[in-house]
Amino acid sequence: MKAQEGTRIIAALESTWGAIQKHHPDVPDVVIVTGTGQKGRRQQRLTWGHHTADRWLDAVAAGRKAELFVSGEAIAKGGEMVVETMLHEAAHALAAARHIKDTSCAGRWHNRKYAALATELGLEPPKRAAKVIGFSEALITAATVGRYAAQIRKLDAATLAHIEAPKKAEGEQDQEQQDEDNPGPRGGRGRAGKRMAVECGCRPTPRRMQVTPKFLEGGKVLCGECEQAFQPPETELELELQLQLGEDAEPAELVSARIER
Repeated sequence: MKAQEGTRIIAALESTWGAIQKHHPDVPDVVIVTGTGQKGRRQQRLTWGHHTADRWLDAVAAGRKAELFVSGEAIAKGGEMVVETMLHEAAHALAAARHIKDTSCAGRWHNRKYAALATELGLEPPKRAAKVIGFSEALITAATVGRYAAQIRKLDAATLAHIEAPKKAEGEQDQEQQDEDNPGPRGGRGRAGKRMAVECGCRPTPRRMQVTPKFLEGGKVLCGECEQAFQPPETELELELQLQLGEDAEPAELVSARIER
């Protein structure tokens, strides 16, 4: 009898998780589920995946297992996206296993401890924390793509059933619109369409251009005038209310107060 489509999807995801555990034995077992990542009243929010610790009761092991969700929209984007999403969630799984607090603000803010775990797993976190989500935007590197090349090929060749993302979710979104439980590696943004400003070292007026992160991964881009590499510019300091905890600067939690008269 032909395997059901849902069985094929979960089997493929479980095989990929097994490959991650082979490279990183500390990554714990999980219960993998899938479905749509569109959330919100009008389904305008899109999450690629999430990790929820101790959600499932394992009767055989007499304990609990975490849930790993990979959206059908992530599957639609292909094997590389699936592996990147699962590595992002594997960092959260490692944090839970090692009793590390890697997020705050209801899971939205990803701190430097998360960034370190993501790096350990082969992702590249941003150099600076972004508003609302911190260091969540950790992207897969070329070396990691090579490490999981077999899994990526198998996922691409499997032609798994998937869910098409809405047009609004395909383009760039405000970071505030990301899933509140777990933003995922891109928070609803596609890698191919994301562009960033870079500038050279020419002074007083540097030369600027827009490139994709993947383009920069291919090697340094040198300016023909100053012969220095194009790099993301230093961002201006923004005045924000932040809560300083250890080495991480995190957004302040909202606090309500009642004033008696």
